[in-house]
Amino acid sequence: MLKRIFLASALLLAAGAAPAMAQCDTSFTLVNRSGATVQEFYFGSSAQREWGADQLGTSVLVNGQSMRFRARNAGANDFRIVWANGDRAELMRVDICVTSEIIATRSGIEAR
Repeated sequence: MLKRIFLASALLLAAGAAPAMAQCDTSFTLVNRSGATVQEFYFGSSAQREWGADQLGTSVLVNGQSMRFRARNAGANDFRIVWANGDRAELMRVDICVTSEIIATRSGIEAR
């Protein structure tokens, strides 16, 4: 009997948590409006200390192109872009739950 009560409680808690998690869409589009080629792109949870792997891999993002991504973690995320000439820009603590675009501009990175 105790197992059934525990199982029912666990199912109710999980059902209550599902809508809250579903409210955060972590997908976003990287848009290059910088006038230059984006060579590397990094992003991840603001809680991480390392950037990890280049998310473009062997690809590049030329001016005018865009590419779709999905962040692994909801909430605050950090972004880094490295252009083909070696210049870089960072944008920290962006709430990915309310951001649909990360835009490379001539002056850095913007979130919208």
